[in-house]
Amino acid sequence: MSKILVVEDEERIIKVLDMFLKKEGHEVIIAKDGTSAVSLAQESMPDLVFLDIVLPKLNGYLVCQALKEEASTNHIPVVFVSAKAQDEDIKKGYDVGGDDFLVKPFTPNQIRDIIKKYIKE
Repeated sequence: MSKILVVEDEERIIKVLDMFLKKEGHEVIIAKDGTSAVSLAQESMPDLVFLDIVLPKLNGYLVCQALKEEASTNHIPVVFVSAKAQDEDIKKGYDVGGDDFLVKPFTPNQIRDIIKKYIKE
């Protein structure tokens, strides 16, 4: 069973992702702000991170940067999931080390495709 860290502060999206990912057979870890996202990633070593950009305490770009700069977490794929879909937002996501970018609203198939791409089971 793979572990997926969902970093999101919007309850509705947390519920949707949590239910979908569990139904697909994954263990789900939830972080509702950027600071706890970094520490939860270091503690739990997830196989994949779904990361929003607009978050309390530390934005998603800073979270991604922190994970990619840390030797113990830099191998973990980080997929931005955000409604911020301007070219500069997406470019910045890749510039700070993001592996992929998913624009909200997303479909279950898009989530499934991302998981297949980054988690080899």
